[in-house]
This record gives sequence, structure tokens and C-alpha cells, in this order.
Amino acid sequence: MNESSPIKDALYAEIAKIGQDKISELLLKKEFSTIFESVFDKSIKEIKEDIDEYEKFGTLAESVTHYLFTEMLVPSQRKISYEGVELDLVIPNTLELKKNSQNVIILLFVKTPNIIEIQNKISEIKTIQEKDDNIWIISKNLLDITQRVYTTNKTSFGKFLSDAQNFIQIKKMNKLNIFKTKM
Repeated sequence: MNESSPIKDALYAEIAKIGQDKISELLLKKEFSTIFESVFDKSIKEIKEDIDEYEKFGTLAESVTHYLFTEMLVPSQRKISYEGVELDLVIPNTLELKKNSQNVIILLFVKTPNIIEIQNKISEIKTIQEKDDNIWIISKNLLDITQRVYTTNKTSFGKFLSDAQNFIQIKKMNKLNIFKTKM
């Protein structure tokens, strides 16, 4: 998975411009909306390749989330298959999903405008995570569905990052409660 992609290249170029120390500082201050604006908004503008808009937004949101979860030490698994269901991201992991699904969030990054495809994917996820409130959808646009939906704008995405951090703190999944990068 170390192959280059225009989306990944744009993301890591923006991260390099901002600097690891500045990102760590913003994370410690819980300025998630500022991070989103600095990283996502600028990265999306730099992707010049002809990529479907929903694919671009969904893939970048997934990449930003993975990067920030790593920095925030949010325990998660990305791009896995569990009981035949392909999952974008699981907090904390499939082992906990097997033990107690109440303690697990499954994230779906929407990469299509097709609501039928989105609903079909959610139906698949519901076979392993029945609790709608533990299925979080990240989408370019707001969706009228029963699961939690966050959009790729600074306010909503900032709330998503805050909610994810609160979830792991409430469930006591991040015992150290520190960031990967020290200031």
C-alpha cells in the first residue's frame, strides 16, 4: 500500500507544509476544524487529476482520518474484511467487534453519490454492527439516513474527530491519552 496516488501525494505535501509540530499543537488544543481546513481543504484543491468527485472526497477523508487517528493514538483498523464484509475503518478493532459490538464504531467513507449503493453497504455493515449509532458515515453531502453522518466540511469533520476521541476516552480504549508526536 505504499504506492503513490495523487490523493495521498497531495495530502502528505500539505502535511509537510504545515509541519508535524504545528499539527501536534493543533491536536493538543483539539482544534480539529482548523486541522481539517489546513489539511483537507488545501489538499482537495491540489488534486488536479481527473478523479470522480465523490471518490476524491471519500478517499481523502479516509486518508486524513487514518493519518490523524495515528497521530491521536486512536486505536483503529483500516481496510479489512470481517465475516465477509469489507470495512473502511473500525475503532478499535475486529477483536473487540467479536467480543462486544457496543464498544465498536464502524466508519464508512462514501465514495459514490448513488444512495442505493450506500444503503446496500450500510445493510452489509449492519450484519456485523446492529447499532445504528455505532455506524458512522463520512460523506461529501449530508445524507438522510438513520446512522450518524458527518460531512467533509470543517465543522462536521471537526465534530467527527472530537466524537471519535470522546468515544475512545469513554470506552477507556486509549489508556495513555497522549499523542504520538511529543511537543
